[in-house]
Amino acid sequence: MAEAVRLDVSAEAGEFVREQGGRLWVWTAYPKMCCGGAPAYMHAATAAPPGLSGFSPVLSAGLEVWFRAPPGWRPDVLEIGLRGRRHPRVEAYWDGCAFVL
Repeated sequence: MAEAVRLDVSAEAGEFVREQGGRLWVWTAYPKMCCGGAPAYMHAATAAPPGLSGFSPVLSAGLEVWFRAPPGWRPDVLEIGLRGRRHPRVEAYWDGCAFVL
């Protein structure tokens, strides 16, 4: 997985993650709903998500990024950005989208 995904981290997101310890976990998850067919949405956090395993490292300059993609899927570009001024949070994008296509 390390060479298979290109990582694009904004300067603001990189600085935020480094301030939080330098580690970032990125994963996909389907929303909890009664019907199928919804896309899997991207999630990102500076702390390991409880109850999830199977993360693989993604090469990054200055950050430790762990990524968990759905089996058989991978983005060409995994983008990391920062959102929010009062309560900033990292967000991940799969080839520019907030969900898996």
